[in-house]
Amino acid sequence: MAVADLDLSVSLDQSEGYDLFAHEAHLIIDQLVKQSLAHVNDTKETSDENNEEYNIQRDRFVVLENEAKTNGQISVHWPSIAEFTNEKIGIEKINEYIEKEWKTAPGGHDNSWLYAIDFLQRKSLEFNDLYIYRVCYSIPTRRQPIPRQTVSIYFTIDVSKIKPKNTPVQISFVFETMRVIYHPGNFRFRQNWLQNIILLKEKIANDIDF
Repeated sequence: MAVADLDLSVSLDQSEGYDLFAHEAHLIIDQLVKQSLAHVNDTKETSDENNEEYNIQRDRFVVLENEAKTNGQISVHWPSIAEFTNEKIGIEKINEYIEKEWKTAPGGHDNSWLYAIDFLQRKSLEFNDLYIYRVCYSIPTRRQPIPRQTVSIYFTIDVSKIKPKNTPVQISFVFETMRVIYHPGNFRFRQNWLQNIILLKEKIANDIDF
């Protein structure tokens, strides 16, 4: 189920400050998570090097990243450079991609997972424009309608300024806590990635004393 704000009455200028702040905040949090995880790994390696369970946990994300590299069929028609006229087209196509390929794929996420798609910013470079979006996953419940932890996936749509106008835009995305950059058509979604990222963030949050 997708939640996306497509109200044309809200201008990009009005939301730009909040979007940029939210994006920077997520980057800071992601960096803290990576640093904390690195510290935990360094500590564990000195004391639990021979612990089989720990070694499995340590290698989990490496295995998941490798499993994602697979050739798949593209069921979504991504727009050409000429067709990509505004950032709302990106929201619509990302939503279509998730609905057609992630929810229906073997191991895809079930209906308990909800997601929201936000346009964060446009970066204008010399030869291309980069449109950056965030897909935020969570599992709200009656007891906890605002989840403590979420999973963010950052999409980038690359719109070239020099290629022919009928050339398709380029799409890439990355999961928080992961380093690999993925592309539609060479990616196999797994729901347990979302679950593992949530568990990792919960563990780190519980280990931090405020």
